[in-house]
Amino acid sequence: MRALHFMKIDYVLTRKQMYFMPAILVLAWVVGTGVSKGAMSLLVTCSYTLFVASIFSTAPFGYCTGKNKGFLLLLPATVKERVAGRFLYGLSFVALLGTLCAALWGAYALAGYELPLWTVALGLCELAVGILIMALEFLFFYLFGEGKGNWQQLSNIVRIAPGMAMFFGMSYFVDEIQEMTPAGTSIDLEAFAGKFMQAGVVAIVVSLLLTVVAAAVCVKVIGKRDYA
Repeated sequence: MRALHFMKIDYVLTRKQMYFMPAILVLAWVVGTGVSKGAMSLLVTCSYTLFVASIFSTAPFGYCTGKNKGFLLLLPATVKERVAGRFLYGLSFVALLGTLCAALWGAYALAGYELPLWTVALGLCELAVGILIMALEFLFFYLFGEGKGNWQQLSNIVRIAPGMAMFFGMSYFVDEIQEMTPAGTSIDLEAFAGKFMQAGVVAIVVSLLLTVVAAAVCVKVIGKRDYA
């Protein structure tokens, strides 16, 4: 499938940013533990990691210009295959950072930390939001392409603002939960853990479906125009 080849090309073009991933995860963990402890810190850590994913996942749009763009347009493929490859890159990149977060959760569990099921469910919701943000950013870049005037400032806002909003929103949520939980007591959110998990799984499925819709819209709109 040619789409997979274009996904690989995007990884080759953006391989330098992969070197920063371990440092990003460490930084995210430091930020998370600075806000809270245990499972709550993991929620902040994951939201920060997905914030970074929302920025880095759009990197191929910046690399596919000039000589790179000319070379890629010479490769035999349809618009559908090119767009599918780009979206596969975005999904796999978010999934990669999501896997790193899951590994961190596993390390916490092995270390003996209590990880309530409802926090795991919120982690799934975070991942779903991360996927949706990626899809909307790709939709924006494909549909509007490089413009004039203040395009660079606008594209930077699109890349940063949604992920930052998710990060600060999760940080605010953690603060609220901590204020609602005095020393020696706990909020009985575990009673709703099952429903939270169902909501998390549904959120993942919906975000994936919306990603497919976004990719289809891009293919339909840009037609013969490759790489916005």
